[in-house]
Amino acid sequence: MDLLIEKGNSSFRFSDLDLRVTAVDDSVPAMSIDSRTVTGRNGFIFAGASFTQKTIKVSGRLVASGIRAFMLKKDKVNGLLLDSEPFYLTKMVPTQEEFYQFELPGERTGDLNILHQRHEPWHYRYKVLLSGVVDWSFIGRSSEGVKYNFSMEFTTVELPFGETEASDVLVQGNSIVYRGTAPFSQLEKPWLVELTASGGQNSFYLEIGRRRFEYQHSAPLASGDVLTISGIETKLNRVNVTNRTNYAYFVLEPSANELIRIATNFRGTIKLVGFMELYK
Repeated sequence: MDLLIEKGNSSFRFSDLDLRVTAVDDSVPAMSIDSRTVTGRNGFIFAGASFTQKTIKVSGRLVASGIRAFMLKKDKVNGLLLDSEPFYLTKMVPTQEEFYQFELPGERTGDLNILHQRHEPWHYRYKVLLSGVVDWSFIGRSSEGVKYNFSMEFTTVELPFGETEASDVLVQGNSIVYRGTAPFSQLEKPWLVELTASGGQNSFYLEIGRRRFEYQHSAPLASGDVLTISGIETKLNRVNVTNRTNYAYFVLEPSANELIRIATNFRGTIKLVGFMELYK
């Protein structure tokens, strides 16, 4: 395997640092349960639960020509990964499925060529920070040079989920595709519903999944008017008009058929701006 690190406009892979990744363990998100007790009553009163953070553990091996080369590589790894600003981490998997094919002892010779194997990014990534330090342990020396095993742990910041890259989706028909496994709420990760009116309409509704948004005003919308729903406010041509609505926000929720129902009587086009899929 391999890992892709993205910081702003720059990026690098672990293989670029000669780090051979042998295992990536992305745990399920940790959960915090809010509960309280009542005198004279057994058990707890459930008051809600939320996911807090996700941990990604990475282990592998580094081979260096000598101790000096190892020390220089160690400094470079620390300089690139120990950061106070969050960055994106993406798992990368081999493009050839037979790369990890089962084989009997002695059936082949030589080590797996992990560093030069072609990999492709997984379809979602994590926003993380390196927690703690990189742990190095000396293994020994071979014809390749000195060998060290390494292990490190990353912790998600903001949302404890994997995220696809943001994109804009034009709503067509009565549903949209959502393949994520975690809810995508406007109150947790900002995204917009942008409605461009055809005109002649002073009230309408929009349902996305189980939530309904309503708009009503004495003056009709003009052709080309743009309404943006962010969850915390609604704007008409960049002017706040939240008082004309029912103060609703939207949540894209996972479903067995990976489809989210859309229902509306709005006349115009509807676009989801900053659409992403979140994965537990």
